[in-house]
Amino acid sequence: MKRIGDTTKPEFRVRLRGGFSDRNNIKPENKEMQFESLDDRTRTAIINLTDMAFQELRERESYSDIQAFLRRLMSEVYALETKPSLEYVEEKVMNIFRETVRKDDYDAVFSVLEYMAREFYELSQHRLKMQKYYNALFEKEYVGYRFVDWKIVAITDENEIAAIEKGISGPYDVVNIHISKAITLLSDRDKPDYENSIKESISVVEALCEVITGVKGKEATLSKLLKKLEEDGVVIHSAMKYL
Repeated sequence: MKRIGDTTKPEFRVRLRGGFSDRNNIKPENKEMQFESLDDRTRTAIINLTDMAFQELRERESYSDIQAFLRRLMSEVYALETKPSLEYVEEKVMNIFRETVRKDDYDAVFSVLEYMAREFYELSQHRLKMQKYYNALFEKEYVGYRFVDWKIVAITDENEIAAIEKGISGPYDVVNIHISKAITLLSDRDKPDYENSIKESISVVEALCEVITGVKGKEATLSKLLKKLEEDGVVIHSAMKYL
């Protein structure tokens, strides 16, 4: 078995982000925001983080659950034929994932990460909060995207993302559904559907006003709902009255 250091050739190079060399701009690490590509440092960090999460799953979850996860990964992500009776070798399946992260385009990497984040979260019974972990990695490595409601979206403003996440975690399911739809319509970086995303955003306001006022049906238009709120003593900015 080959071990680290079993070679006379130099194969390691110090690449410590924030270390002396990076900090003094001698051999700086990448600090340009990554939007349509991922550098090798980021790809390696994604592999390492995912490997650690998978190791935790292996130690905590049953063999049958891990096998079911590997089967789903092959079937749903890579569209391969699978057999329930077939035993999947964990390392071989994870090597396929690693090769995707190492060599594939950034969009394919993000697609598989969205899948992994939800699978790990559900399989670990909500212990592995992969959205949070991947977001921390994206921030550290200057990746111009963040997870919001299980989808990777382009950064606009960190405060805006925090507000969206807070809204999604609210107690009103009907409101949350419209927020999620609005995010989905914006998540295609090449062809974002602004028009329908705006419509869903307006529906968010309407749904919230319905919850607050209790008004339903034909009377639940945004203008009437806002008027009802005003009658109940809610101060509304004049710009809102012309929606």
